[in-house]
Amino acid sequence: MENFKEELLTSLTKYVQIESGSEFDKETCPSTPGQLELAKVLEQDLRNIGIKEVSIDENGYLFATIPANIDRKVPVIGFLAHMDTYPGFTIGRKVMPQVHKNYQGGDIIVSKKHNVIISPKNCPALNSVIGHDIITSSGDTLLGTDDKGGIVIIMALAKYLMEHPEVKHGKIRIAFTPDEEIGKGSDKFNVKAFGADFAYTLDGQCGEGIVYENFNAAGITIDITGVLAHTGYAKGVMQNPVRIASDIVAAWPETMLPETTSGYEGFVCFNDLKADFEKATLKAAVRDFTKKGLEEKINLVKEIVAKVQKKYPTATLKVEVKQQYQNMAEVIEKNPKIVELARKAFKDNGLKPSGEPIRGGTDGARLSFMGLATPNIDAGYSTPHGPFEWASLDLMNKIVHALITIVQDNIK
Repeated sequence: MENFKEELLTSLTKYVQIESGSEFDKETCPSTPGQLELAKVLEQDLRNIGIKEVSIDENGYLFATIPANIDRKVPVIGFLAHMDTYPGFTIGRKVMPQVHKNYQGGDIIVSKKHNVIISPKNCPALNSVIGHDIITSSGDTLLGTDDKGGIVIIMALAKYLMEHPEVKHGKIRIAFTPDEEIGKGSDKFNVKAFGADFAYTLDGQCGEGIVYENFNAAGITIDITGVLAHTGYAKGVMQNPVRIASDIVAAWPETMLPETTSGYEGFVCFNDLKADFEKATLKAAVRDFTKKGLEEKINLVKEIVAKVQKKYPTATLKVEVKQQYQNMAEVIEKNPKIVELARKAFKDNGLKPSGEPIRGGTDGARLSFMGLATPNIDAGYSTPHGPFEWASLDLMNKIVHALITIVQDNIK
């Protein structure tokens, strides 16, 4: 069995050096120039391995084709990964990967200077990678395997198939997309131009396997306009937006928070507050695996706001709800062969075939409702979005083999 570990490490080291963190509140697509820089590097690397059909559109989406090497028509498979990394811990910083060979359990000291230690106590997934080569950052940045891990796995697949024409397969489409981390990865994705019958995003965490259940998601914005008054003479007059917003947050049930829920339990997370004596804007993320559960939580927020409004009758409270994405299970369950194909490939290559539902969302969730059924596949990384991020090169190696199996089994 071919070993892709060295190739994966070389590619990953190269790509994480390119700063491609996305940025919130930017109207451009991609939101940062580094993503386009990475796209151009990937375009050249794809051409260097012999792929001729490669393009980057005006929005920074890279599409490529590995031509079929069989005569008969079979479904076209797509593989996707996003080029941006989480913006909260990487902007303007260079990632310096380091490899911890043959991990034998216990703590991994990523950085003594920054006191970054990865442990099975706070990252149980480490217990499943004993004997693996583990890659981390140097401790002062995130690693970026979310989702450059997915990128290098797809690149290894592409290189292998181009170098081994004896491995028969149908047409394969590749997409590297921008701005997933800021919730815009599918905004300008041209499903028709991509032309796949189904696809997989390579964006799952270590041990997740093939996942096709994710949250239904909505965002709530509560705008509060208070009543100004001199603080020395405020009795019976002042309606303080800072206090009003605090009352709303405090009224939310403790059992429905991100830090108190797991599995299939939904939550509301108050995640942004800007407030002064005149106005306040409070934002919240609402998540649930069922549409009914999502609606119930939205309604509960509205009920709390209505009660708080009665307490502050001369203030003005407005609630705006924006639907964000849906649970892809609604689409994927109508196309069970897509999941069965990947599960068999994972089992055949010694990988866990399925895991817990995604307590979040992926590009695949939105793409599935745009007409491209797209479950999510493990990309070998864990604990993303911060200095504790790590990835297993051994696991990534096995995932490359699983993708090879998928494309072969697709023609049977």
